[in-house]
Amino acid sequence: MKTLGERLNGLRWRLRATRRLWSPGVAPEMPFLEPPPIDREAGGEIDHPRPGGWIDEELLEVRGWALFPGATTSRVEAWLGGTSIGRARLGMERPDLEERSGSAATRLGGFELVVDRADLPRSEGETTLRVAATSTAGETIELGTVPIGLAKVASEDAAAKRLPPPPERTPRAEGGSGRNLLFYTHQLNLGGAQLYLIDLLRGLTEHGAARPTVVSALDGQLRPELEEMGVPVHISGPPHLDDLSSYLGGVEELTSWAAGRGFEAVLVNTATGLVLPGAEAARQLGIPAVWAIHESFPLATLWPGVDPAVRRRGEAALRRAALVLFEADATRRMFEDKLGEGRGLVVPYGLELGPIDARRAELDRLATRREAGIGAGEDVVLCVGTVEPRKAQAQLAQAFGLVADRHPRARLVFVGVADTPASELLAGVAERSRCAERIELVPITPDVERWYAIADLLVSAADVESLPRTVLEAMAWETPVLATGVFGLPELIDDGETGWLCEPRDTLALANGLDRALSTGPEERRRVAQAARELVVGRHSLASYARQVSKLLDEAIENAPGESQRRVIS
Repeated sequence: MKTLGERLNGLRWRLRATRRLWSPGVAPEMPFLEPPPIDREAGGEIDHPRPGGWIDEELLEVRGWALFPGATTSRVEAWLGGTSIGRARLGMERPDLEERSGSAATRLGGFELVVDRADLPRSEGETTLRVAATSTAGETIELGTVPIGLAKVASEDAAAKRLPPPPERTPRAEGGSGRNLLFYTHQLNLGGAQLYLIDLLRGLTEHGAARPTVVSALDGQLRPELEEMGVPVHISGPPHLDDLSSYLGGVEELTSWAAGRGFEAVLVNTATGLVLPGAEAARQLGIPAVWAIHESFPLATLWPGVDPAVRRRGEAALRRAALVLFEADATRRMFEDKLGEGRGLVVPYGLELGPIDARRAELDRLATRREAGIGAGEDVVLCVGTVEPRKAQAQLAQAFGLVADRHPRARLVFVGVADTPASELLAGVAERSRCAERIELVPITPDVERWYAIADLLVSAADVESLPRTVLEAMAWETPVLATGVFGLPELIDDGETGWLCEPRDTLALANGLDRALSTGPEERRRVAQAARELVVGRHSLASYARQVSKLLDEAIENAPGESQRRVIS
């Protein structure tokens, strides 16, 4: 299978091949805009695969729609390269077409073709997919030609090498000292909330404050790291949030699994729907639940499509929580009416500064910049985070274009690109920019530290962030920060003293913020960066954070009903 890095190495090929799709006036500027209405002329679209996408599955799926006003679609045929790969199944239901056209006759305008990769004219490499539709009246229209890549099909052995299998039975947390605690989280892939959990567990175990076991709805690359730390991990699978009966069955299974393990409390990590069973299990086990909420979204956004009865149970679990921890007071206020009285508390998030300082001493800044092809006199503007609409990376690329002429030695680097529609949108914005050669896209990587060493400025342009880990890390690295003034960021950054702030959802304000930061002289930047570092060291150390959380967990357990009042599930 082609790695993400290999895919992104071919990004320029993809953008050249799809330039017409990204031309001004054609490509949408934001992915959440409504699709255009369907006109009365014959037409259609290829919805999947997306231009430049790489296929690493055994099946190639082609989906889209085709309509002929006044006639019926007779057939849709697809070609790979110049060879036909078959006709699509017609009459696939597409409610979106009916909504866009205002006509019920378009509802069955979808098509689908599924082809075994073994039957394709070529098995691997870059190629093109062409699709055409023909009506019963004999009219033929081209639905388009898109560049795609055929990657090596991932085998079960290859998948096993990427992520080692979990043990057949989750071991108990043996040895050590401290409270026997269950940590319930949503997933174990790279992400701010997941790395928060890793840091917290490390801080608690190093100080002998906990014997933790982690339950995660979804597996991920952080599981081996937890297992190396001696933390047992149980993968529960995603809960059935759209059906109350199935949801309750999952909660009962989790409770039965946990009942004989002697847990004293549950820490529920994040407020997404995936963690609701953990809070429910705490109630059934008769032990307190402490909730750590990182997201600054309303529950309607965090729990989309949840069965109303499940949602009511989730809201009740949140009100019952012994304590709810927040990273920012603005986020606490947002959830205040959802919590029990006096249950919300802001505890400044902590970083493990020792490894950061060791890596800073290890990395030679100038040598690292040379390895990345960056000159000593260039200003590197860094944006770190998975590319998604709320983080406004496309808007940052546009804002950079507005001030690039004033700062000819500035270069913009995005770290966090994936094979997703949002990343493709960002790539299109970058390609169309007048300063495209000064914008670089880098895949998601666990080695972000080298980019902090390289950078002259970190930018967080998001319109929704509680207290992003990347900002704290950059401050610990003495990399100056420009951020939008949302939620916890104004609580962290004193504008002009420990960083710079600008208005969210305003491209001109973001451009002015970039201009202000890049126009600041070296001495002033150094002063701001040093002040930010001192703030992180004084208020955001992991040791201090772990001690506070440990004390709060102790208090929650000591104030819980006595052992005789607990319900034992057998």
